[in-house]
Amino acid sequence: MNHEIYTALSGALANDRRQEITANNLANVNSGGFRRDIPMFATVYDQVSGNNRQPENEPMIVEHNCFAVHAGNWIDFQTGAMQDTGNPLDMALDGEGFFVMKRVGDGKIYYTRDGHFRLNEQREMVAMNGDQVMAAGEEDVALILAGENPGALRDLKIGKLGDVMVDGQSVGALRLMTFPDLQGLEKLGDAGFVESAASGPPEPAAQLEVNQGVRELSNVNTLEEMVSLIEIARQYEAQQKIIVGLDEINKQAAKGIIG
Repeated sequence: MNHEIYTALSGALANDRRQEITANNLANVNSGGFRRDIPMFATVYDQVSGNNRQPENEPMIVEHNCFAVHAGNWIDFQTGAMQDTGNPLDMALDGEGFFVMKRVGDGKIYYTRDGHFRLNEQREMVAMNGDQVMAAGEEDVALILAGENPGALRDLKIGKLGDVMVDGQSVGALRLMTFPDLQGLEKLGDAGFVESAASGPPEPAAQLEVNQGVRELSNVNTLEEMVSLIEIARQYEAQQKIIVGLDEINKQAAKGIIG
């Protein structure tokens, strides 16, 4: 039997996984702060047979199959395109770091680059889905924009370092954090990340500036991803032809043995 058919099959399965990841990148092209995934693959070798009767002092002849396996994703943390919105509650980060968020459902802390915020009824700064934006400090407390004027928010100023002023009064600052190893972060939803043992604990983001009235978009390049999909489809088709061809060889070999 041709063991090579399994090598071709592993390549087809790898391309299927690659297509899935590329399609997800394209699906999130309009998700603010989304970071695209780049699939990584490794080659695994498997011993097929060995010559146990080789002459003395001759090297053993060993045959191997090689397989392509998905070895995880590399997260592209390159900054996405910036969109001027003029909305004082929109913020974009320039540099390495994240906003700190608390999920309303279970209180889970996560990190994001998507600075598209609004005010809730308690005058807390929240994401569009209601998740709270954390204020600077040790405790997980939401940033409340409560100035002297209890009515509508008239004058909101966000400083480059994340300090927040409402109607000329300081009301706190944004909590801005980063990690020793960004590739160790685990994705949460469209544009969120959670820490892991590989990422290390969060630490203050020193090399980071906040730009008010601007929103960071995803860093997905639509044209590049579309070209990748075409390339994947061609590779998959070629691998299918190899599988069909090798299967036909096996059938012919079996007929010869039986005949």
